[in-house]
Parts: sequence; C-alpha cells; structure tokens
Amino acid sequence: MQEKHLHEHPHCHEHSHSHPHGSHDIVQVRALMEYMLEHNQHHAGELGDMAHTLSHAGLDEAAGILTQGVADFKRGNEHLAQALELIQGGRS
Repeated sequence: MQEKHLHEHPHCHEHSHSHPHGSHDIVQVRALMEYMLEHNQHHAGELGDMAHTLSHAGLDEAAGILTQGVADFKRGNEHLAQALELIQGGRS
C-alpha cells in the first residue's frame, strides 16, 4: 500500500521571467533563490527516500539510477547555494 505524502508548501510552478534591473530586484531574486534552494533540498530528500524504498522492494537498478539522479540534484543545489552566498555577500 502506497503511503500518501502531503507537502506543506505550494507547488505552483508558473514563473514569470522578467529581467530585473536594480537593488530591489536583487532582493526579490535572493528571496526566490532562497525559497527554490530550500524547496529543491526538500525534494532531494524525498527522492532519496524513494530510492531507499525501491532498493528494499528489490528494484536495485531503478534505485541506483534514482540515487545517481539525487546526487546530480544535490550538486545542482550546491551551485545554487554558492550563487546565493555570493548574492548575500553583495558580490556579483
């Protein structure tokens, strides 16, 4: 039996793609990046849990592929975190 998992955050994935110019816009970019990083970290954890479940179900090949995907996801999150650190430090 599959367990339901409810998220405590919205999953609206429509994004505007304006190109901000100015310090107020940098504040918005920083806030959005902080949200996205936290959101992605949450999903990386969920995907890791799924890989664990697949492994226990004997689906080792699928679990291994998903685990590799989680590692890639985490590397992407590291890049986001590095960019965010630079933004928070006021450097470009």
